[in-house]
Amino acid sequence: MAYQAEYIWTDGTEPTALVRSKTRIITDAPTKDPSALPKWQFDGSSTNQAPGRDSDCILEPVRIVPDPVRGGENILVLCEVHNPDGTPHATNRRAKLRAALDAGAGKADAWVAFEQEYTFFEGSRPLGFPAERRFPAAQGPYYCGVGADEVYGRELVEDHTEACLRAGLSICGTNAEVMPGQWEFQIGGPGVDPLMAADHLWLARWLLYRIGENYDISATLDPKPVPGDWNGAGMHTNYSTAKMRTEGGRAVIEEACEKLRAQHERHLTVYGHGNEGRLTGLHETCSYKEFRWGVADRTSSIRIPRSVASDGYGYLEDRRPAANADPYNVCDALLRTTLDLW
Repeated sequence: MAYQAEYIWTDGTEPTALVRSKTRIITDAPTKDPSALPKWQFDGSSTNQAPGRDSDCILEPVRIVPDPVRGGENILVLCEVHNPDGTPHATNRRAKLRAALDAGAGKADAWVAFEQEYTFFEGSRPLGFPAERRFPAAQGPYYCGVGADEVYGRELVEDHTEACLRAGLSICGTNAEVMPGQWEFQIGGPGVDPLMAADHLWLARWLLYRIGENYDISATLDPKPVPGDWNGAGMHTNYSTAKMRTEGGRAVIEEACEKLRAQHERHLTVYGHGNEGRLTGLHETCSYKEFRWGVADRTSSIRIPRSVASDGYGYLEDRRPAANADPYNVCDALLRTTLDLW
């Protein structure tokens, strides 16, 4: 019996990659092994990944999950982009993260969780922003709010959450955010390695965009979707290694914070385009011009949770990544900096 496989990949659009997909009909028996699926070529000249005179790029399946949109035996297939000779394409950021793990980072037993913020738009206006005036009431009641006058887009959020669960993604929470029409989901967590966390985030992003089609609502990852006195959108990244999670781990976390200080500018180059509009020092951010870390400090670059300080071990939260950051880049930078792999 034939079924549909949605091949999903990230493209070469600059400065922020887009997620693309196309459908292949599979007539072989269903499989959970990505290597059992056929590789597939695509037109890289249409995705900013190849010139027209030599446009073939190759999709290599790397992760399979159930397709919660189509249901049945249908699957979502996350792919890496390769050159025709089989080498990773220059835009294949997943391959760079794999290289870091192979270079020694894998031995650290790192766990990652992302807090993905995003903003719903209906046409050119953020969802919940009234057409008759430029702005709604000032932010304050919207964060984790309830009620038709405070929360916008919940039905879509519920559908997206259910889809992520049916796909077997490591989604672990959702909440309305500080600005109207702004939401967050969390993905990853205990036991989720950097590669899986980043893979799951890209698949969750694809599902968010795809389900939004049903509502004629788009989700943007713009770090500062509305100028002025409104919160931006980030992708706070919770990160730990085995040494951080065991007795004496707080000292390892603090040492990591100082290593991150030394590479601050380097990290900002891969933490999302337009991030300087968000990292102003206002709206629960630290300015991109400085680096600070502290316990329970949401105005810092790196927050050490209060529970971690009390327990003496745990994880750190990097609050600098923008909502549009590539999770492969973020994980790669965190691993290389904290484990001295640059």
